[in-house]
Amino acid sequence: MKNAIPKKVVDVLKEIGETSQTSTWDCHGTTVILHKALEKVAAHKGITFDAPVVIESNVEKKMVVVLVTGRYGDKTEWSFGEAAPYNLKNNYPFAMAEKRAKDRVILKLVGLHGDAYSETEADEFSQTKPSKEDLIMALMPSVEAIKDGIATNDLATANESWRELTDAEKT
Repeated sequence: MKNAIPKKVVDVLKEIGETSQTSTWDCHGTTVILHKALEKVAAHKGITFDAPVVIESNVEKKMVVVLVTGRYGDKTEWSFGEAAPYNLKNNYPFAMAEKRAKDRVILKLVGLHGDAYSETEADEFSQTKPSKEDLIMALMPSVEAIKDGIATNDLATANESWRELTDAEKT
């Protein structure tokens, strides 16, 4: 059973027009947020980043460690991003190390670190991401309410059910 998403996570997502249904999933009791949602949070909040500092890199071994510093108002946070064969399934270690570091910094700057994690934190998170079929099945009660409202000429109910969906869910 999915654990409750922390209210502060829901509130931050709401600011960028997202919901926990469109931007998170539960990984064995851990709230995981999509990288693209965290990028939207950073843009919305005006978070800026210094150039990353490469601590270690070995392209041949696909190992990268970068240090990223971010700023939000008068707050400054930093974090390392690591990518190596033991924690990476793709062929883009520099990009993944940067994403991991930036996502951790964003979470720290907006006060969500520890309450939620980024999908980039570990490959195991992305492996547990729900399928499109699972997401569609989660929307079936809304779809049924809309269909029933139309079938019974209860357009007010159909309209209300439709308007409760986010733009992403409607798509």
